Amino acid sequence: MQIFWVSGPVGKIRRLNLTLKNLLIGIGGFALALIFVGVFLQYTGFQMAIEYNPQLARKLGNVHTAVELENLSAFYRQKLVAIENQVITYQSTVNELQISNQKLAALATPLLIQKEKPSLSSAGGPFITPVRSTNNPSLMNALQDSLQDMKHGNEHLKKLTMHWNTYVSWLEARPIGSPIEGRISISSGFGKRLDPFKNSWSEHLGVDFQAPQGTSIVASGIGFVSKAERDPIYGNLLVIDHAGGFQSRYAHTSEFLVSLGEKVQRGQLVAKVGTTGRSTGPHLHYEVLKEGKLIDPSQVLIGHTSAR
Repeated sequence: MQIFWVSGPVGKIRRLNLTLKNLLIGIGGFALALIFVGVFLQYTGFQMAIEYNPQLARKLGNVHTAVELENLSAFYRQKLVAIENQVITYQSTVNELQISNQKLAALATPLLIQKEKPSLSSAGGPFITPVRSTNNPSLMNALQDSLQDMKHGNEHLKKLTMHWNTYVSWLEARPIGSPIEGRISISSGFGKRLDPFKNSWSEHLGVDFQAPQGTSIVASGIGFVSKAERDPIYGNLLVIDHAGGFQSRYAHTSEFLVSLGEKVQRGQLVAKVGTTGRSTGPHLHYEVLKEGKLIDPSQVLIGHTSAR
């Protein structure tokens, strides 16, 4: 395509050949010129902004000094360390809860049925990867929110752990456990029964656990030995005082394995089954008192079923 135009007083005719190639070259040159002008203006304006308002220039251009970058790095490191500490606290608290759960499961296991302890899976916290130093408000807020959430969660777990530990300690101090190791056999329950010697009705104020001679007798709860002596009726009698006004008695034993005043733990070996005193054969006569009054051991022994 050709373009003709007339110019000058004499009407000089000029001609321009307009081809596709020339058109593309022209458009490209014009675009490059605009880009160059834009870059020049931006650079000039940014330099002026740095000179007259450095804070604005850094904000607009996302430019940081070495000190600012180090401060940002320190901020992120501090938050990450705080989060890692909260994760460690969380794991520790969860472990404490698992221990309390295991103790509670053991305390609540019925006497006559052997149960396996529940299998608990370990809990773990997230793995925190290092974050590149950048002035990212969203990342800062996310770190701060995560840290606050973990702190609140750990506070709740601590309160829950304290509650369950207190409850477990309360249970462990009561005579609610089995006084005989392993599977047990009850030959005589609490209440009226035929006396084995006189063959007439009488009150039986305890529970008889039939077991071979020398079978282990264990403390049914945490407490202190208040009596370990020979009695004409009970034979070798062991008495343990517990919290809450409870007391447990272990009669007809063949020998004592603890001494007067000794503190014993729940499940600790304290004596051996015998047939001392008024007894027809090897067994443990077990009694529970509350505030000095004899009560039916089935009221406190977990899983106990009276047999008469």
